[in-house]
Amino acid sequence: MAKARILAVDDQRYFRELIAGLLAEIGYEAQSAASGEEALDALETGAFDIVLTDLVMPGMDGCELVQRIKATRPEQEVVVVTGVVDVRSAVEAMRLGAADYLLKPFEADTLRASLDGILEARRLRFEHARLQEENLQYLGERSLFERAIGFFSAQEIAPTCERLVEGLCIETQAEGGVIWVAEEGTPGRLALGCARGLVRVDAEPESLTQAELPPQCSDPKLRSFTQAWGRGAAGARQALFLSLRRDGELIALARLSDKVGGGAFDAVDQSCAEKLGQFGELALATALRIRRLARQAQREPASGGGARERFEEALRSELDRSRRSGRRFSLLAFSLMPPFAHARHEDADAAWRERAVAWLRAALRTGDFVSFDADGVACALLPETDALGASVLRQRIRRELLTSDLWLQLEPERRPELRSAAVGYPQDGNQPELLESALREALERDRSNPARVLGLERCDLSESLSILLDEGETERTELAPELLRFVLRELARRPKDAGVLYVAPGALLDAALDEVLEELLPLQAATELVILGGRERSWKSGGTPLRAPALPQVPQPFLLRLGDAPAYALVAADSAERDGTRFFHTGDRSIVEHLVFQLQDELARRAPEPA
Repeated sequence: MAKARILAVDDQRYFRELIAGLLAEIGYEAQSAASGEEALDALETGAFDIVLTDLVMPGMDGCELVQRIKATRPEQEVVVVTGVVDVRSAVEAMRLGAADYLLKPFEADTLRASLDGILEARRLRFEHARLQEENLQYLGERSLFERAIGFFSAQEIAPTCERLVEGLCIETQAEGGVIWVAEEGTPGRLALGCARGLVRVDAEPESLTQAELPPQCSDPKLRSFTQAWGRGAAGARQALFLSLRRDGELIALARLSDKVGGGAFDAVDQSCAEKLGQFGELALATALRIRRLARQAQREPASGGGARERFEEALRSELDRSRRSGRRFSLLAFSLMPPFAHARHEDADAAWRERAVAWLRAALRTGDFVSFDADGVACALLPETDALGASVLRQRIRRELLTSDLWLQLEPERRPELRSAAVGYPQDGNQPELLESALREALERDRSNPARVLGLERCDLSESLSILLDEGETERTELAPELLRFVLRELARRPKDAGVLYVAPGALLDAALDEVLEELLPLQAATELVILGGRERSWKSGGTPLRAPALPQVPQPFLLRLGDAPAYALVAADSAERDGTRFFHTGDRSIVEHLVFQLQDELARRAPEPA
């Protein structure tokens, strides 16, 4: 068997036959070509280990042939043959990529040494490349394994999702990744777990139903697939989807997008994602099981509440998840311990507390995590709940409790001093200790709730506004419109703050309201703006026509803002006095909450009956 195939190129037949004979003697298979063009044609139709070419040829000389070969076949080995007078041309050929040169005339041993040396050097390169590829493959497998081991160091769903998406992005060179995970208590629905890189969290759906999943997810044998993703033909781009299953059930769906360099995800990327996904499936299934067990174990036999340690662990986990996803959550507290003065009431106290605990748990949502301490204070963790949502829940629970049989059947002198408070992330703290401290302080402040002290709880909205106006002072007339402009312009400065803003302008604030509405035409804020009373207004917000509802008999001009931003209330007299306008304004959340819910009750009573 020949050592290698050699293509011998020379324009003179004598030298072609001579070289072919020498090559055969030293064990090589030879094919000859009479010109550079013929040599290039031979390379198109066959493979050669070495090209042996003369430098001086008519038409395409040896240097040009070397350049043409290397342009299309950089790995092709070339040896040039030249006379003593053409050594400079041989050096130029070496610069262009030739592996060696031979001077005419040469012996068979010289030819053998040159060719054998080139082939041995090539063999060593190939062996080195093979070993290097094996090492890289080994390191890649080891790196994948180490990343997979990291999945199991976290027992909570949020950090497991974060590590899984990070690993998938590394393996596939994706710059953006997002994952949805099975939602507890809702079969067939996946909730947003986390997002990483070039992903807008607020643009991603918070959950996916079975109908909203890509149709490929219905095939349990299809682990990964690619398809166009994005809005509109212009915005669509390729994405790699990975289904994660356990016992045939879909437990998560990951989407990877924006591959580094703008390339497309290929079969290698799918294979890497599937390998890592096998570990991710097990880690996520474990985290989901731990979550189910934690929910089941959160009720203590004695109190029906969650153990304090589990509550703190759930708070840390929710804080970590919210930091990654950019979402908000809230903490809610109720004090339920009656101020009993006699030991003879001890059994009754314990029984009442058990009933109160059960009532409160029933009033909360399924996904809310609640814990009760020895002092009868209930702390609830409200995932994905902003400040307005927490205020609504707090007021609803308080009202329902005060009208419940549980409360009314308790002797008046033995009813507790019912206190409640709510704080939220991130506006009230970004660490567990800060949030819990803020909640305790807010609960303590509720002892001297200004709305209760001023007697607003016994009044309707009109009476409450009059009481507050009596508490106000006379200021220059233009100050109230200036305050309205400032609060409304906060919508543009803080568009992501969710909440509600009610404005009853009256004659005093009407012009200022029109002025600011013109500035807010293109705004798409998360705060809902509701204008009450006065003439009807219509304007465009973000291209969508909106109509401000008119409510007759608004007592006096007022402004109420409640939500993620600092709470604020402004109440003003509609008529100016000689030295200015009397008005009241405050940032006390308890007063603002009370007025907002009185207003909502008023709106509900005035709403037309359904046909």
